Amino acid sequence: MMITSSIVIQKKASIIWEVLTDKNQFKQWYFDIPDFALEKGLTFHFYEPGGKNKFLHECTILEIIPNKKLVHTWTHPTFSQGVTTVSWLLQENEGLTTVTLHHEGIENLHDAGPEFASENYQTGWDQILSNLKKFANEKD
Repeated sequence: MMITSSIVIQKKASIIWEVLTDKNQFKQWYFDIPDFALEKGLTFHFYEPGGKNKFLHECTILEIIPNKKLVHTWTHPTFSQGVTTVSWLLQENEGLTTVTLHHEGIENLHDAGPEFASENYQTGWDQILSNLKKFANEKD
């Protein structure tokens, strides 16, 4: 099963890429991920916002194509052995960038419980892309 969310932002792909891959910027619209670095093979960890630290996320970067594509795994090791994959795709056309997110393999988290249902991910990714657009549009 694949979840897809997409949004168009009136910024160049290079600006969106910076917002997407600079941990000091993405912590303002996405998650605070102190151990993130843009490096293939790197594994990074984070929890949901709010300080409850219930849902550990563990991700490993699989592919990097600057200004175009970032692919990483997405797991919840304290809830499931399942592995999913998140792809961030950027396509620029005349100063507008379409950001498309694919989250594949949600069915692999079937053992994690109802909080990990596909509709929850769809809602979450839609909100995250909306946050990305708002943050990016505030940049010069």
